[in-house]
Amino acid sequence: MRGVARRALLFLPSLALGVLGGVWLLLRPWPYAARTGLGGQLLAGAATAALLLAAAWLLERTLPSFRYASRLLESALRSVALPAWTALLLAAATAGAEELFFRGALMPLVGLVGQALLFGLFHPVPRRAWAYPVFAAAAGLAFGALTLTTGSLLPAVVAHFGINLQGLWEVRRPGAAPGRPPGEDAGATSTFADKAADTDATKPAPETPDDRIDPS
Repeated sequence: MRGVARRALLFLPSLALGVLGGVWLLLRPWPYAARTGLGGQLLAGAATAALLLAAAWLLERTLPSFRYASRLLESALRSVALPAWTALLLAAATAGAEELFFRGALMPLVGLVGQALLFGLFHPVPRRAWAYPVFAAAAGLAFGALTLTTGSLLPAVVAHFGINLQGLWEVRRPGAAPGRPPGEDAGATSTFADKAADTDATKPAPETPDDRIDPS
């Protein structure tokens, strides 16, 4: 249990932003009027998640930068090695927390485009993986548009949860091979997930900033 708690601390920045967003919304009234019923909100969130996941699937197969970022992200998530119940809980918690902050607290202050750009910057990667924060910013635009259109954070939370859950669940598939950035030698150990898989007889080299990616 302690090991799970330590690995879950990697998601602490997202959860901390959620606390800030929640406090902000307690101090200020929600600025958007609800325009869609619960069923419509859930459907809109699920449809947005499906579209974004389909776009990510296509980009991974056509854009080298996005494929490289995807391999880094898979390695980062696999190194966390969370149990199923923890993955489910963290997918929901981080989605709700980030929506509270970016769409709930920030969007009324900096607008739709401003919050999306900040959301993209919240997902830092090596320069070679530039497509990942661009995609995150596009997702931020979609989440913001959902919030403005429906007048509720719920659709954005649902869509964000679907994407987070897919990422955390995909690396739990039995027999899934660890992701490796394209062009890397099969014997190298550049990502910290690969280092974590080394045998005890070989001490892994220290992680480098260029091989890290924010898993949130």
